[in-house]
Amino acid sequence: MNYKKRILSNGLTIMEVPGSDAESVVVDFFVKTGSRSETPKENGISHFLEHFLFKGTKKYPSAMAISYIVDSIGGEMNASTGKEGTQFYIKAASRHLPVIFELLTDMIQNPLLDAEELEREKGVIVEEINMYKDMPVADIDNVLEGAMWPGQPLGRYIAGTKNTVTKFTRQMFQDYIGRHYQTPNMVLGISGKYNQKVLDSLIKKYWQKYPRKSFHGWLRADSRQGSARLKLEFKPTEQAHLALGFKAFAYGDKRNAAAAVLASVLGGGMSSRLFTEVRERRGLCYYVRTIPGCYQDTGNFTINSGVQVDKIHQAITVIMEELKKIKTSLVGEQELQKARDYIKGKSVLALEDNQVRLDWFLERAAFFKKILTPQQAFDEIDKVTAKDVQKVAKDLFQSKKLTLAIIGPYKDESKFKKLLKI
Repeated sequence: MNYKKRILSNGLTIMEVPGSDAESVVVDFFVKTGSRSETPKENGISHFLEHFLFKGTKKYPSAMAISYIVDSIGGEMNASTGKEGTQFYIKAASRHLPVIFELLTDMIQNPLLDAEELEREKGVIVEEINMYKDMPVADIDNVLEGAMWPGQPLGRYIAGTKNTVTKFTRQMFQDYIGRHYQTPNMVLGISGKYNQKVLDSLIKKYWQKYPRKSFHGWLRADSRQGSARLKLEFKPTEQAHLALGFKAFAYGDKRNAAAAVLASVLGGGMSSRLFTEVRERRGLCYYVRTIPGCYQDTGNFTINSGVQVDKIHQAITVIMEELKKIKTSLVGEQELQKARDYIKGKSVLALEDNQVRLDWFLERAAFFKKILTPQQAFDEIDKVTAKDVQKVAKDLFQSKKLTLAIIGPYKDESKFKKLLKI
């Protein structure tokens, strides 16, 4: 899979991922700022801005004007916000590249930030916060990260709180954009089918002479932890949701390939160890999965599960036993190869979408010192040995790195604390 990277004189990074098998093109602006770049009073402003930029620009002065343009060409537009990045993208038939490029550029360069729209959108965001609070399966990771990084930007909810969101002002958005939405802090991505000359002319017209300004960074995480942590959030649910998290590795850490294989062995698919032991053999849960994650200076390795309320202690005990087992006994070659192939196979299927392809390279352009193609990353996965997996398991699965978050009808912490030994 080919890609082209260049950096304009104003610091804007351009990532191109041409696709000969595509008839569509996607344009994506990746801004390297998210909830960890916010002050406490700004908590949620990155996510709010993700909504706000679609509400009107200098040329397209309303949300209806923007959606009308995209609908008239049969395109798709969306955005997303994370702890470290915010993305805005439009996908359409390749011949519409000039339209979607110009529209997205106007959103970034000339947002109206209308005061009336701001007040209306506050209600929308508050209802979105309420929605996720009513969905423990979605909210459990927020509870976990709040306990893993208490009082720190990484521990804050991406969407913010009702208290912060309802106090946002137009000036706060202008200040935030000025601090973070600058060319050295952005990556412009294009993927799919497009005419190179047309693309180059668009970049030259809209971005070549755009002024370069400095931008603000983010606070490094304090990942020090002396003992296991427990966060119990009472909710009268019919199903309990738990997230077991361990402090892990930053982007670019050489141990991440082994951590990915470890996650695949434990919770990758319906034949993985945790799925087999917790769900199939004991019927304790509906879902159980393992997810390794990275940030620029730290990471997390999480195990999530939705379990029967009256059997949560048994489920946690079984999970802990599996973690102990993989620390002490080497994974067999057949299971190891299955885990490697699972990662590669799932990735290949996902990468058939040119948006996913672009996301692969945008993330690496933003946060990695060296960009690996999917095949190069697969080569790293193939090099992972059983000893590598065991070593990473020993590095990760320690009581002093462990945090357990639970949402369910529980108030007594004592029984759960007894289980937090590994």
